[in-house]
Amino acid sequence: MRLSVLLRLAVTGGRLDGLRIVLTAFGAVLATLLLLAAATVVSIVGQAAYTNGLLAEPGLRPGVTTALLLLGIPVLFFVGQCVRVGAPARDRRLAEYRMAGATPGQVSAVAATETGVAALIGTAIGFALFLVGRVVLDEPGPQRPLPTDVLPPWWALLAIFVAVPAAGAALAAVALRRSTLTAFGVVRRRPGRPPRALPAVLFFGGSTVLALSAAIIGQLSALSTEWWLILFDLVLLVAVLIGLVTGGAAVSAAIGRWIAPRAKSPALLLAARRLIADPWAASRTLPAVLAAVLLGAGALTMRAVFAADRVAQQEARRMIGQEAGPIDPFYDRAFALTQLAVWVAIVVAAGGLLVATAEQVLERRRTLAALTAQGTPTGVLAKALLWQNALPLVPGLVLAAATGAIAVRAVYGGPGEYMEQVGGDCTPPAGTDVNTWCADPAHLTPVRTVTVELEGLIPWGGLTVLTVGAAVATMVVCALSLLLLRRATSVGELRTT
Repeated sequence: MRLSVLLRLAVTGGRLDGLRIVLTAFGAVLATLLLLAAATVVSIVGQAAYTNGLLAEPGLRPGVTTALLLLGIPVLFFVGQCVRVGAPARDRRLAEYRMAGATPGQVSAVAATETGVAALIGTAIGFALFLVGRVVLDEPGPQRPLPTDVLPPWWALLAIFVAVPAAGAALAAVALRRSTLTAFGVVRRRPGRPPRALPAVLFFGGSTVLALSAAIIGQLSALSTEWWLILFDLVLLVAVLIGLVTGGAAVSAAIGRWIAPRAKSPALLLAARRLIADPWAASRTLPAVLAAVLLGAGALTMRAVFAADRVAQQEARRMIGQEAGPIDPFYDRAFALTQLAVWVAIVVAAGGLLVATAEQVLERRRTLAALTAQGTPTGVLAKALLWQNALPLVPGLVLAAATGAIAVRAVYGGPGEYMEQVGGDCTPPAGTDVNTWCADPAHLTPVRTVTVELEGLIPWGGLTVLTVGAAVATMVVCALSLLLLRRATSVGELRTT
């Protein structure tokens, strides 16, 4: 198939195909801007003159780069959900290509090219916004607020320009990996086996070991250092995050099996049976939200630990008669930016969830129409769809928030107190040899240790706001998808193939 024909077939379609291209391009814009911002921060050399200490200090820039790259996780899930928009109409179009003589490989290439072209358009828009933003936001002076005077090297720009469209095309190819492209439609092969429990075991086992990591490392005298503890906890945190993201299917199936025989309402029973029949739906829609909450809970707990330590340090200095001085707001500003990034990630993840839930309603419109024709009220179906998302969401959010807090407390566990030592000073009389005078312990000021208990190490209020806020945002977008329910339950949808 010639490239010109491939491109023409890729961009041909109806309104839903156009919507899919627009949403995919929007996700590519976000991904491009995040990668360009991360590349800009990496390109800063040495001590720089910026008003924000996170950008000025070389030792703090890796954290900024990591945060920007982590923001790309919900964007990746968003693009993955956008690929599924209008899937039935696209499947019929691909079937027409097969009937006209195209091979399965050529049809898959058409689907991948469509996503790649949309991502390429979004990448070009992202580059244009980045270059315009450098000019608009530039404030020349002794100290700039943003690194608008730094441009990533050409090879980094080229890599980003190529990687984003390539990743989009790869996502489309992965989305079709369980599909058989025939002249009579697209047949999707659903896994016949129940979801594996290994990811759930990985999550719960990793969380348990994470909570006990300080004690485990402490028993190994050769490794009882802070860096080994941080490395150990980082590996465990990655394992827990993988288990949380990939274990949604097993948890959803378990919740459905537990609730189904105990359900007292038709809506709850429908939701439970749906979780049993398709537990993989939750694993496709919720991981981005859960990952954002986990990282946000860790940032909140770290902020609380730092704040408690600084308050206790000032109190200890006042107790020994020293000048406490003002509290430096640097870390407060840094953690405030981190929380802003977390909420941005939750909003992006909620956008992907909106696309996914709307697509689920459209995919199941024949089943929903059949239930309506048999007398099931539309309100019951709406409640069932909300329950289907809420049942795995609520325990997942609680576990994600608890894991984030546990991970930070495992590193900064400590005795929950701050100690300040004062004394041991020696002031010899005038004309007296310092070494001779201070060698006598009687001439030394007695050493006194002041201990202050640390308070507020677990930010219960902040964790509650984060968890409830994420749950509310998620359920709001799920409710928005119900706007399509009346159309999906019309009697005419019984003829849907």
